[in-house]
Amino acid sequence: MKKKKKVDLKVLLKRGLLCVLVLYMGYLLIAQQFDLARLGKENDVLDSKIAEAQKAHDELTQEKEDAETPEYIERVAREKLGYMKPEEKVFIDSKKQ
Repeated sequence: MKKKKKVDLKVLLKRGLLCVLVLYMGYLLIAQQFDLARLGKENDVLDSKIAEAQKAHDELTQEKEDAETPEYIERVAREKLGYMKPEEKVFIDSKKQ
């Protein structure tokens, strides 16, 4: 004859609660890993945007510094405005027209 074991309700509830708690902690750990991966990618994208903006800023700063030099002013006057010095001889290429 087999004896039936008595099921202790308190022990069963404690074990069930412990299983639920372990599963919940596992879920939180996995969810945080996904969040960390997503935030890491966002951080990389933002770092590259910052680097591009810094490069553009450096180029504009250099251009601003160059704009105050006589060489830059002369180059802009020649290239963009078509100016020349009074003593210069200008040759026009007839093939370009």
